[in-house]
Formats: sequence, C-alpha cells, structure tokens
Amino acid sequence: MNTDELIRALRPDDLLDEAYHRRREADLARILADQPLRRPSPVRTRLVLAGAAAAVSAALAVPALLPGATTPAATTPAATTPGGAGTPAGGGASAPANRAVVTLDARSFLLAAAGNAARADVKTGRYWYSRERLYEPQPPGKVLVSSTESWYDGETGRGRTTSGLDAEVVAGGATAKATPTPRTRDFRITLLTDIGGESLSQDDFRRLPREVEGLRRWLEAHRRKEPSAGFTFRMTRLVLSGPTTPATRAAMLRILADEPGLRLERGVTDPLGRSGAAVVSADGAIRLIIDESGARLLAEEYNGPDRATERVGRSVRVGARTGEKTVYESSGWVEKIGDRP
Repeated sequence: MNTDELIRALRPDDLLDEAYHRRREADLARILADQPLRRPSPVRTRLVLAGAAAAVSAALAVPALLPGATTPAATTPAATTPGGAGTPAGGGASAPANRAVVTLDARSFLLAAAGNAARADVKTGRYWYSRERLYEPQPPGKVLVSSTESWYDGETGRGRTTSGLDAEVVAGGATAKATPTPRTRDFRITLLTDIGGESLSQDDFRRLPREVEGLRRWLEAHRRKEPSAGFTFRMTRLVLSGPTTPATRAAMLRILADEPGLRLERGVTDPLGRSGAAVVSADGAIRLIIDESGARLLAEEYNGPDRATERVGRSVRVGARTGEKTVYESSGWVEKIGDRP
C-alpha cells in the first residue's frame, strides 16, 4: 500500500462523500489561485541539463556491466581516418577492429534487475516507513506537488502519516510554494489492501510467494477481470515499493519481464533528478523508472486516459489522471515512529 492509498484507507467514507469532494476542490482552488511563480535561473537550468547529459553518457558507457544480460552482442567497426582503412581516428595506439557491445532490451534488463534484487540484504524493523512525492495534474495546465510520509506497524495497527510536505504548484516550468500546512495524524487501525477480492495485511505482503511459478499462480488467481498488463504493472509497483522480501521482488521482476511489447529507455531521470532506466508498457500508459541496479523503484508515471476512482463494496480502486506521477523518495524498516532508513 502506498501512502496515497493509505490516506484513502484511513477515510474511505470521506473519500467518496460529496462533501469531501467539495472540500477537496475548494482546497485545490485556493492553492492554485494567484500563486507567485518563480522560474528556474539560467545557471540552475544549465547545471540540470549538464547533469542529465552526464547520466546519459554514464548509462551508455556501462551497459555490459549489468549482470544477467543475455542479448546478443553487437559489433561496432572502429572509426577510421582518411589516411587509411582501419587506422584509429586521432592516431595513437591502435584499437581492435571490432568491439563487443551488449545491448539490453527490457526483458534482459529486468532479468538482471531480478538477480540484483534477490541478493539484496534482508532488513527487519517494527515499522514500515515510506515517503512518496505525488505530482497531480490540475486544470488549467498546473500540477500540484506534495510529499507524504508514513510509518505503520502491521502487528499493532499503530501508525502515523504526514501529508502536504513541501507542497508546490508548477505551471509552465515555473514553481510556487503552496500555502497549506502539513497535516499529521496518528492512528491505530488495521490497514488492508484489496487485491482481487482478498484483503491483504502488511504481513500478507511479507508472505507472498517467493518463487516465480508460485507467485505467478497467486497473481492469476487474483487478477479477475483486470487486463493482464495493467495488473502486472500494478502488482510490480506494490511489490517493489512495499514491505516484501527480496525473493518476492525478484520473482515479480521476472514475471514482468515476460510481458510482451515492453520498451526500455536508458539514461533517464525521475522527477527528482535520480538516474535510472524506464520500463514502459506496450500501450505506453505506464512507465516505471528503476535505478540501474534494478533493486529499487524510483517512480511511476501514468500516461493513459483519465480513470475515475471506483468503489466496489468496501474496496476503493484509486483513480488516476494523465500525467500523474508518484516518486518513491525513501522506504524501509525502522524501529520507531520518527526514525527514517
């Protein structure tokens, strides 16, 4: 369960109540109205672009270092000077005529990522901590940005969530600070995530199957009528961002690798400027940005059609807007509320 879903779980009736929607629209109108926008300075812009270019160069320079890459090697002929065929450009020591280059596709990248995820250290703690930054598109052409952090102990139900951190409004490349004060709420409640009609607790996530075929059967039994690709991406997000074991994360990445039509984008950055690689669904609606090691989910971007929030019984399927982004700033196990990994 991510922090956005956690807040909704704490107030399921308010979420769907018309009064809540009116309050939400009023809050957004107040935040977005007449905000003094500041534009990034030319120096900062040049630094950001330089950093992005460096990240791209680094990513292109080391693709063969990722373990588990199994795609065929391509050959690149050596550059030559006009003076003679086969002579390295610029003179100096001669270079091999052909250099092996490994080109990763989405499948090979995810399989390599699974190997790294499986080798990650197993950490423990009492509370699962997460901090996420949500980018919510708002008409006309503005984006409301804020972070939420939470602590939750599934055994006792104790937890805390603070929303509205570092709130900003972005419009046309300019940014303004938003006025709402962050809200903190302590609670004691059993938080459940509905997947395919089954309500999963924090411990249920930790007990998800740890090998590929077992997890694949579990997913198929819970998918119901949801499209396979969308369900697989949703579960990948939940597994990689939640309190699951390294073995379960590795199995989930291997299952995602089997999805047809995936596209890999190397040398990208998430909205916070962290470098990684993007795995894009066949229809282009979902984009997961994963760090180059493959062991950490950095962000999710939704580029499909707007989807309204739906309620089925006591379950809520969270809606989404085109251009919505969730950035996973930090997560992990800690011993007490207030600690951070």
